[in-house]
Amino acid sequence: MAATFLGDYLSLKPWRNSQTDHFCQLLRPSYSPNYFSIEDIVLQDIRVSCKFEVAVPKLGMLDQSADNEDLKLGSKVELPFWMVPTLHAKKIITFEIPRHYKVNYRQILQADSIVVDLHKWGPYFYDLGLHVANLGLSDSPDIKISLVKTLLNRLRQIMDMSQHSTHHETVHIISNLDELERKLFGVGQLSFRSYKEWVRRESNKINTAALVASHRKRKFAEVTI
Repeated sequence: MAATFLGDYLSLKPWRNSQTDHFCQLLRPSYSPNYFSIEDIVLQDIRVSCKFEVAVPKLGMLDQSADNEDLKLGSKVELPFWMVPTLHAKKIITFEIPRHYKVNYRQILQADSIVVDLHKWGPYFYDLGLHVANLGLSDSPDIKISLVKTLLNRLRQIMDMSQHSTHHETVHIISNLDELERKLFGVGQLSFRSYKEWVRRESNKINTAALVASHRKRKFAEVTI
């Protein structure tokens, strides 16, 4: 997606510097389970309504409304999303798609995605959406199309705002963006600053090495003495 493309682009010269290296790391989120990714852990902690298609012994405590120590067939419980892919693949459970990826919300995005507060829908809207879409559901193709179209529709405005907003406006602007969009906003600001430095001929200046400068100072001191 856009994150991977921009990360690869920024890793090329002449844009490469310590700031772009930092953004390259930010723009490589995991769209498949990643044990070492803090973002992946946080976004998959969302609770999902699940229905057990088989009876499971010794797990009755998951259903707070049941008195049996075993989890009965048809029991409905809320599980963290990170448990869903494995249980769903083994046909142990069926689950309800998180509401912001259902057809009525997809229609809202199709109507006018620019005005939607995606951060309120979920701070990791795109990442979680791709996790859901990769589970091979009947809605998976439509979810993927919706995610791509939403990002494309909002990307132009995000890039425009990143290059023409003041420092005080930035806080208000990014409040409606999901985490991926906030990173893209930061990349836009960095790109604009780099461009302005290039126009003012402030980029890639040739400076005197610290060793040479100190050597000159010593020679000057010796001459004056």
